[in-house]
Amino acid sequence: MTQTKQYSLSKKEYTKIILKKRFKKPWWIYLLLIVLGIFHLEKFGQDSFSTFFSIFAFAYPFIVFISLYFWANSKDHLPIFSKTDLSFDDDFIYFKRNDNETKLNPKTIQKIVSNANFWMIYISKGQFIYVPKNIFYLDEDFKKFTALIKQK
Repeated sequence: MTQTKQYSLSKKEYTKIILKKRFKKPWWIYLLLIVLGIFHLEKFGQDSFSTFFSIFAFAYPFIVFISLYFWANSKDHLPIFSKTDLSFDDDFIYFKRNDNETKLNPKTIQKIVSNANFWMIYISKGQFIYVPKNIFYLDEDFKKFTALIKQK
C-alpha cells in the first residue's frame, strides 16, 4: 500500500473551485444579462420594468457570487476542510478523515477533472474528492495513482 502526505482543502481553494464551476459554463448568461441591463438604462426611472431589469441585471451576478461564497464557507462544510490521509494499492483508494475511512473502487469514479495543481475525482454528479498533485513522495507513486484513477 502506498501512502501519501497528509493534506487538507483550504476554504479559499474550495471557494475558488465552487465559483469557477458556477461561472465557467453559463458565463455568457451573465454577460447577456449585463448587456441587456445596459440597453434598459436609458429608460431607467421612467419605466418600472426597465428600472427593475437594470437593477436585477447588474445585481444578480454579485448576489450569486456572495451567496456561493457564504455557502462554500458555511459550518456545514467543515468536514471537507479536515486533514485527509490518502493511501492506495492496485485495486482501491483509501481516504481517512476524522477517524472515518472510505474505500473507493476506481471503477466507480464518474469523472475526473484535472487541474495543474489538483484533481477533482467525482464519485457522483455533485460530489467530488479533492486530491492535490503535490502529496506524493515519489514520482513513481504519482504515476501509479494517475494510472489507477484513469482505469475506468
